[in-house]
Amino acid sequence: MEGGSKNLVQNFVCKKLLKKGFKPSCCTDIQSDIFANGTTPTDQVGSHPGGGSQVVVAELVLQTLLDASEEFELRYRRAFSDLACQLHITPDTAYQSFEQVVQELFRDGINWGRIVAFFSFGGALCYESSDKEMEELLPRIIQWMTTYLDSTLQPWIQENGGWEAFVSLYGNDAAANVRKSQERFGRWLLTGAMLGGVALLASYLIRR
Repeated sequence: MEGGSKNLVQNFVCKKLLKKGFKPSCCTDIQSDIFANGTTPTDQVGSHPGGGSQVVVAELVLQTLLDASEEFELRYRRAFSDLACQLHITPDTAYQSFEQVVQELFRDGINWGRIVAFFSFGGALCYESSDKEMEELLPRIIQWMTTYLDSTLQPWIQENGGWEAFVSLYGNDAAANVRKSQERFGRWLLTGAMLGGVALLASYLIRR
């Protein structure tokens, strides 16, 4: 499970960075053939009415996650960019900033929208680190994300249909599904929130 989660996080982060023109050394050996919950492309992930089984590969989960994240970042580009910049990332403060934002993000519970926001924030943190020539932070951020995903988010994911449910919900039209339920987050983010002088990311989708 841990290896699969790390591959998902690392692939997500690296694809985001590569798209922005960064080629960090930690992205030279990324793997996309292991599903985030530890299954491989040949494993059965879920059963459906009628007795059929559907195989969901890691690349489909990754692409769906990237699409949902892209829609979020495009819709709230300025506010989200301001949030990342206000964190003033340094090697000494990076983990504290990560922890504060993630704790606030999931303060009221977990849902798929907040999981997308979690990945988006982690990607933004990695971008800020790369942009400020602190590439050494990338493996650490990837590990923090992986640890939180495995220890805190993975039990909820498994109880709510696994990543297969996420793909079913967002896969056909991730952008439309995100837009349908962003208004509550939009109002929160655009008015802003502070904790200890740091703008914190909160949930951007209503509970599903």
